[in-house]
Amino acid sequence: MRKSVCAFLAFLFLSVSLFSEDLETIVRQLITSEKAKEQDRLIEDILKLKPSADTISTLLENITFDEQGEKDIVLSENLCIDGRKRSFCWYIPENYDPRKRTPLLVYLHGGVSRKELIEDPEKYVQESPFLPYAESEGYIVLFPFGQEGATWWNSVGVENIKSQIRITKRDFNIDDNRVYMTGFSDGASGSFFFAMCHPSDFAAFLPLNGHPGVGSLDGGIQTYFVNLFNRPLSVINTDEDALYPDKKISPMIALARKAGGDILYRIYTGIGHSFEYAEQEIPKMMKFMNTHPRQVNPSFIKWETVKNRHGRCMWLSVDSVIPGDIPEWYTDHNMELIDDRIVFGFYPDETHEGEGIRMSKVIDSTFAELVGAKDGNIIIKVENDTVTSMQVLNDYKATKKRGDPAEITVLRDNKKIVLKGHFPPPKKYNLFTRDRPSARAEVSFSANNFDIKSSQLGGFTIYIHPDMVQLDQPLLIHVNEELCYDDRINPDIEFLLRNFLENRDRELLYVKEIIIIR
Repeated sequence: MRKSVCAFLAFLFLSVSLFSEDLETIVRQLITSEKAKEQDRLIEDILKLKPSADTISTLLENITFDEQGEKDIVLSENLCIDGRKRSFCWYIPENYDPRKRTPLLVYLHGGVSRKELIEDPEKYVQESPFLPYAESEGYIVLFPFGQEGATWWNSVGVENIKSQIRITKRDFNIDDNRVYMTGFSDGASGSFFFAMCHPSDFAAFLPLNGHPGVGSLDGGIQTYFVNLFNRPLSVINTDEDALYPDKKISPMIALARKAGGDILYRIYTGIGHSFEYAEQEIPKMMKFMNTHPRQVNPSFIKWETVKNRHGRCMWLSVDSVIPGDIPEWYTDHNMELIDDRIVFGFYPDETHEGEGIRMSKVIDSTFAELVGAKDGNIIIKVENDTVTSMQVLNDYKATKKRGDPAEITVLRDNKKIVLKGHFPPPKKYNLFTRDRPSARAEVSFSANNFDIKSSQLGGFTIYIHPDMVQLDQPLLIHVNEELCYDDRINPDIEFLLRNFLENRDRELLYVKEIIIIR
């Protein structure tokens, strides 16, 4: 009898060991596969083994990573949703250890509406002031590259950045709770946009000399300050910035704070639209990042959107809008602004060598476009002053106000052409675009109860992590005090796996999605 029991236990142990080895092997194959059909087959194989959600989560949490041969600056490329391949770079610190989770900083460059990608990305990265600090603090830095048609706020550019983060998490041992985004100028404006539309991947945002409304105004996308409630920001502007001076940005920051934004705002004086304060600021940025990891399962989320493409924040997705009466408690934190900036209205060609400044792209409805300047023109004079640098243009603009006459001389096909006109008059506009109804949801959870205060909320989805609720007890969802869901949660292994493949986040391993259609 004892021999029979021992034999049975040995068989059981062997079976469990083989099960574990088979499952671990298949999961490893799944997370390294890049082909959808192969992923489908591997998921089917995993489901046949009937593992528990805890087992799958444990395997995903403990993925191992291979040693990377290349360190320092590594150039790669990504196939974007518009069918074009675009380059990006990593900076890999010398002390990177694939056995340790490593923080990631995503840096967005300025001038994102340029016609062509930055010509020499490796040289650009080599000149980044962040590299010495990334090396000493042990950060991997991701440098996406954008352009017209793939900006930081349109669908191509946004998906490009998100895809590059997934690739980085696939190839490197990234600490999911220590992923940060920063950038200068358009890169800062892009950081604001991601904070208001796509914050889930990130622990915090650090915009430098940016404008929170650019993504909305340039992209025609409705963005909302209330969404800044969900992530801390460290924001820098300068007082002499010709584009985004502190005197214009400060009221926006005050409004964002009124909406619930968690914002540290600081100003550098005596500096224009320049990152010349980098040596002084980057150590403070590193300290801010090191003390602000991501909160994995926050018990309270505020989110507003008009599109489900921008509807997700962590465990909440706002899927649709039902236009109707606006509740009394609702406030749209928007503001009317006056555009009285003096701009010529073109993106300079940074690769141009020789006389004057080449206009890479002329911007619609600006002085340059109104007087007849064309892409590729070279501006060589402003009135009687020879243009030798951007500073000459800035000095000229400082003598003008909106509505004043102006004169430029350009080279076009090797011919000098004098263009005369007036700077456009001051223009009123809203900080954020508003042309469609939006849905807002303010959602909290406690003791298996989700309470939602909402305005014009249609369908929504709640993503369940085992640490959020008791899975063996009924889960209740109330919308404006009306019960809309009452049921137990059965973990969905297929959803768990597919959600991981989509997000590559080893901390946000949701086991179920609760889809509410209203």
